[in-house]
This record gives sequence, C-alpha cells and structure tokens, in this order.
Amino acid sequence: MAKESEARWLLNHGKAAVFRTYPFVIILKEDKQEKHPEYYTLKIDPGAKTTGLALLDSKGRVVQFMELEHRCQHIKKLLDTRRNRRQRETRYRKPKWGNKTQKKTSKFCADTPRPEGWLPPSVKSSVDNIETWIRRIQKYCRLTDIVIETVSFDTQKMDAPEIQGKEYQQGELCGYEIREYLLEKYQHKCQYCGGASGEPVLEVEHKHPKGQGGTDKVSNLTVACHKCNQAKGNRTLEQWEEELQTKEAAKAERQKEPVGQTGKNPKQAEEKPKETLNQIRIENIGKVLKGQTVGASNRYCAWVNASRWNLFNMAKRYGNVEISRGHITKANRIKAKLPKEHYYDAMCVKKAPEDIVILTPSVLCIHATGRGSHFRGRANECGIITKNLPRTKFVHGFQTGDIVKAVVPDKYKTKGTHVGKVAVRTSGFFNIQKKESTVQGVSWKFCQTLQKADGYSYAFKDVNNERLQTTQTAKKGEEENRP
Repeated sequence: MAKESEARWLLNHGKAAVFRTYPFVIILKEDKQEKHPEYYTLKIDPGAKTTGLALLDSKGRVVQFMELEHRCQHIKKLLDTRRNRRQRETRYRKPKWGNKTQKKTSKFCADTPRPEGWLPPSVKSSVDNIETWIRRIQKYCRLTDIVIETVSFDTQKMDAPEIQGKEYQQGELCGYEIREYLLEKYQHKCQYCGGASGEPVLEVEHKHPKGQGGTDKVSNLTVACHKCNQAKGNRTLEQWEEELQTKEAAKAERQKEPVGQTGKNPKQAEEKPKETLNQIRIENIGKVLKGQTVGASNRYCAWVNASRWNLFNMAKRYGNVEISRGHITKANRIKAKLPKEHYYDAMCVKKAPEDIVILTPSVLCIHATGRGSHFRGRANECGIITKNLPRTKFVHGFQTGDIVKAVVPDKYKTKGTHVGKVAVRTSGFFNIQKKESTVQGVSWKFCQTLQKADGYSYAFKDVNNERLQTTQTAKKGEEENRP
C-alpha cells in the first residue's frame, strides 16, 4: 500500500497505471515481488441503512475508511407497491411457495418451501453489498482477517422487559449494554416529546422516580431528552401529566377573547394552531403509560437477527473471520473519545488500536444505486406508462452511471474540464453530475471513460478528527511531562 507521494511519483514516471478510480488503485507495470508482503484486516460494522468499513494494515494503522449506504428502503418500497395476487386476478396460477413443509425433491422447486437461508430481498441486498466490497478489497490487497460486529435482540423482551427475571445486568460493560439496549429499543427518540424540543442530548430516565420507590429495572427505564428529564423532575408520569394538563387548561382560559372583540383575521381563525411542547408531552405520556413506544420500531432489530449469521457464513469464504458485540464497539469508541461515525465504529470493532494512526484524510462514501431495470419506460402512481425510454442503455459506448472526464474546448458553452457521473442522451449531448453542480449538454466526443457503471455512486468527505487530534495532543503532552 503506497503513500500518496509514492503513488504520484510512480504515475508521473510511467512506472504505474491507474487501475481503478473509486477507490483509487494503481497497478505496477513491473512485476516486483515484495520480500515481506503487507497483510491487512477489514473491520465491518453492519447496519440496516449504512455499514461502516475500516481497512487496517498489520501495524494497526487505518489505511482506508468507507461508508456503504444500502438501498433496502428503496427495495422495500418497490415491493410494497406491487399488486398482490387477488388484485391481479391470477388465482388460477399455481402458488410459488407451499403452505406446508414438504421434503425437497431438488434445490429449488415451485412446490417446495423457501430454500434454507432465504432472506427478504431488502435484507439480502445489504448482505450482497457487503460481500461485493469484501471481494473487491480482497482483489486490491492481501486481506487475511475479517472482523464483523454481530448483535442480536430479543424483540419480545424489548416489548416486555419484565419477562426477564434478572433485575441487574452484571459485568464491566453493564452500563454500555443497558444504554445500547434502550437506544436501540426507542430508536434514539425522546419518549416524552418525540424530538419536538430540539434537544440533541438523550438521557436514561426512570419512569417511576427512585425518590418515590422506583427501581433500576430495565422495565422502569426509558429514554428522554435533557429538557424533558429536567421538566419531569421527581414526579411520576401520572403526576406530571396532571400538572401539564392543568397548565394547558389555564393557558386556554387566558387566551379566550372577550365577547364582541375579534381582533383576528378570519383566515387565521380557520387555521389549526400548532401543538405546543406540553401538548405533545401529554399525548406521548399517555402512550408510555399504555406501554407503547414513541417513534420506535423493531424492524431494524429483526434485520439484525435475520442477517447476522448470513454475514458470518458469507465472510468465512474470504478469510479468517472473528466476531464481536455491539456494546464492546461502543465502549471502545467512548474510551478512545471518538465521535459517533460509522467508520469509527468499524475501527473500534472488537478492539480499538492503542495508538490510533489514520493514514487517510477522507472517507469514501459509497451509495448503492442498482443497475437499473429491464423495463424501458416510466410509469406514474397508477401504473400508466407516461414516458418511453430508449431500447438500449448505451449511447456511443457510454451508459448512465459511468464516471467520465470531459475536456471541452473554450469555444463551446460548456468549456472546461468536468469529472463526474454521466447521464446519457440519445442526442449525444450528455449531462455530467459533479459534486457541486450538473453540467448539461456536453458532447460525447469530449468524454473519456474513467470507470464503468457498477451499481454504486461515490463521494468523499473529510474525516471527523477534531476530538481525535485533541486526544493525540493530550497524549503527547502527558508523555512530555513525564519525569
């Protein structure tokens, strides 16, 4: 793995060529075998929406940060819009899956149940994305070890924590486990205002306060923002709800207008007033008392439970695989005083480097876009085709999604050098989407392909290393002050 200066020198002197643009990979023209080859470790922090990846060398230095954004939501949306069998009026067709468990006569048959290891399409797409990038990274460097974070959630106990007979969780990481459990259960949402207060800090809060006989059982804990936690104080939920209702009733009395005095525009009187913070709290407190959750869903917990072993079995085909737990990752990140980022979570999976050395200044952001569809048309919400697309996806050898470089002479309106993702047109004048803007009407004659479309779009962002620099500066100061 060469440094930027070494790679630039090799390219300028013709000793290497660009093999791939995203991620940037060069290939040597002369076959030189290293006496002591470098081996790398890939750490993965899988997520339902975004997966963090960190590539470390044998010395524990971070060579590359990546964030892989999945398209699970888009796939689920497409599946939800499909018509079911009864609406299609195709009940004459033979059902694809059998209603009863039968012996498999072959690997796949229309009369047999779903094959072993089957995953929903939205979940399978994320697993396939991770496998694609493991395979690519293994092609670019000597990847020997893979470390994956695997977590599991009991959704029944998340809905009813009192089922668990233990009052306390023992161990060094007890606090991290409880906080991670509560944040995952309530999806990082204040259970009293639902985020209406705008307070970003969330705290663990006792529904029944300890000053009035409450306990530290998980069933008595919830998540609340700092403002709501301070406003509730040492009251029970019933007492706080009654106090808020009294305040709102008194406020409504004060806002009543005297008889015969309007003072308001008729249009404003018709508009429905916005809910105040206390009204939102009253509504959500009623949900909490009924055992409901505010703004939370167990869908992503089900995603983790369904995909964790598929990820593990898939990764075993590419190297030595080790697994870790989610609360260990969070504990390592907090001890290292790193901000909450997907790539930092990946770096802290199982074990955080003692001396954190980051060799890359940027993070490669990868967004799964897919490779398009065979359907050459655009339909509206009713399924009526409103626009026909060209029968072929290629125009003059270019395809939508290709990364191109266009050098336009000064005599043209779109003069300059443009690098970005291209959207082809049958007229031969393409659109090039750059980071800051989109250039329209660039002739295909000035375009040069840098990288073919592969179902992903790429971008870079700077590494969030403000706290990291502060931590490293503090460590250096401690070492200098030592006797």
